[in-house]
Amino acid sequence: MLPVATLMTICTLPGQTVVVSQFNTAFRTDLGLTKQSLSLAYLIGTLTASLPLTYVGKVSDNLGPRVTTAIVVAGFTLACLTVASAHNIAALTLGFFMIRFLGQGALGMLGSHLLALWFERRLATVESIKHAGMSLAGAASPLVVVWLISATTWRSAYAILGITVAVLILPLVATLFRNRPEDIGQHLDNEPPEYHDRWHDIHEAKVAPEAQVAFTLKQARSTLAFWCVSLPGILSGLVGTAMLFHIQPILEGAGVEGFVRAGALSATWWSIVLFISIVVSGPIADRVHPGILLPISGLLTALSIVIMALAQSEIAVIASMAVFGAAQGIAISTSGPTIARYFGRKHHGSIRGFMTTLMVAGTALGPYLIAIGEQLSGGSFRPPLLAAAAVAVLIAALSAKTTTPPTPQE
Repeated sequence: MLPVATLMTICTLPGQTVVVSQFNTAFRTDLGLTKQSLSLAYLIGTLTASLPLTYVGKVSDNLGPRVTTAIVVAGFTLACLTVASAHNIAALTLGFFMIRFLGQGALGMLGSHLLALWFERRLATVESIKHAGMSLAGAASPLVVVWLISATTWRSAYAILGITVAVLILPLVATLFRNRPEDIGQHLDNEPPEYHDRWHDIHEAKVAPEAQVAFTLKQARSTLAFWCVSLPGILSGLVGTAMLFHIQPILEGAGVEGFVRAGALSATWWSIVLFISIVVSGPIADRVHPGILLPISGLLTALSIVIMALAQSEIAVIASMAVFGAAQGIAISTSGPTIARYFGRKHHGSIRGFMTTLMVAGTALGPYLIAIGEQLSGGSFRPPLLAAAAVAVLIAALSAKTTTPPTPQE
């Protein structure tokens, strides 16, 4: 299922800020929007998109990820067509809600949920492979999207992206997709049943293994460990989305000529370094405690924000996004597998759905908060970015306290 989950994650790109940001200038020019009004539309769309994600996780727990994925992909294609047909800010806001809910949120969450049902001991490694594939696709996507917009129109470009998602994913759902290894007589991590004694009898009976822990969503979010692991990812989404979403006006404000292409190039370098970081940190996260890796990620995030705040050239912006890619790769490789290991598989869909809700909410707030900060600062992105860097340092300190939560009492 790793190739299927990887392709699912890649196909979230039309709902990811790295692609949406390439349409920033086109949206504002064609629909007559300011940076603040466009950011507000993105805030409303993304924030409301975060609210139903926990329920998507519950649906996946009940119906299985296969059926849920088919529904989500069909809806995501419709969402891209909605953005493509938007002629005012209300329609664009609706489109933002749909692509952020069904693409960046639901489809991305389902890809991670699927891997958590198929892997345990090597979960961080396979998660890193999945996200590495996403990073490679993300590295190419900004320049491809900019070319697609120039070769057609921004409306045609978004429609093509949505249709491509359906063409790639739905045939796999109909043929190769399976919910759990037990459904076809296999076992976790694709290892011989005798490799782990505790899985031998489970394999013979073709039933799911009993999780060593089985936190409910309520129990998980009442632990300090949940927030130590979740907050670095939330901040990463908030700040990273803000920097990507505003990359074109940041470069324009720095006086960079050809700022549209320069923005795409900066996003490409972010994806390249993200790929390297994930490939390196994934296997490490299977062996090193998250209380070590998450603070490193937080401090690198703070450094990237400071570089962006002080940037006066295209090279500085690229450097900022490269450092952020390194930070985000460590966070991605560490947080998702840690959630599965700390809180178990039984309610993983609900827990992962709630975690995704928080992350998507962070991505909603980031662009708007930075845009308002820029407006209040007289047109400078520096003060709000420096404030975000200070928050990143605080969260890095908190994540150093990450420890295995005590087993919940029945």
